Amino acid sequence: MKKIIILVLALVVIGGIMWSGKGSGSDSIGLQAVKYAEAVDAVDGFYGLWLKASQDSSIEPDRATLATFPTLTTELSAKVLAALTSGAALDPVLCQSQVPQSITIRNVYAQRDTAQSLVTSKDKGVSKQAVVSLSKSGDSWLINEIQCTDGEVAPEREFSFDKEGFLIKNSVPKPFNNKNWHLVFTQDGKAGNVVPLIFDTKSQCTSVEGVKAVCKPEQFKETSKVRVRGGMTERGATVMHLEFVK
Repeated sequence: MKKIIILVLALVVIGGIMWSGKGSGSDSIGLQAVKYAEAVDAVDGFYGLWLKASQDSSIEPDRATLATFPTLTTELSAKVLAALTSGAALDPVLCQSQVPQSITIRNVYAQRDTAQSLVTSKDKGVSKQAVVSLSKSGDSWLINEIQCTDGEVAPEREFSFDKEGFLIKNSVPKPFNNKNWHLVFTQDGKAGNVVPLIFDTKSQCTSVEGVKAVCKPEQFKETSKVRVRGGMTERGATVMHLEFVK
């Protein structure tokens, strides 16, 4: 068990995951490729331009042009263009049916080669949000996936967070709060990702024996292997289902 704890701590230190909040921006960029040293800057730059183009159709570059920007991967670009062509009610980038006045961009996690941000509308009464995943390509960041989810909890079978890893609490390093449980996990072959876990009365836990009940975090043990499914928020992963793994 000591070896597992040491390994988990080592992975966390290597990962160096930091949570932070950031408002939206809109640095002007041309059609040429722009290099982003920070993942959140790639999201901030692209979403700032997309929001302006959505609010005013006469602005250049328009949404169709932005959909071909090198900030997006080829696969995501094709997906966004297809959604625009189909006339879908839900904006494929903002994940809103109505264009918001302003948006907020928050960094969920940032690993060496992968990162994720959460984009939400500042408009009241809006529940949709965009979970934006990025990957490092050379010395710049690219947006490779945009997933639309409903508020703090994703619909069943459409989880914005579904990861397997280890539970840590007392051993979690700063700036994480050791009063709360966290999940340390591997993504895209990179270990050391950490995310705070948020439990409520709807959070369900399944024991290794297959018994399902309302989660009791006070009974959890450090470094237990689990699979967590739920919705990604700016504060962490809201747990819908946590399953203990042998």
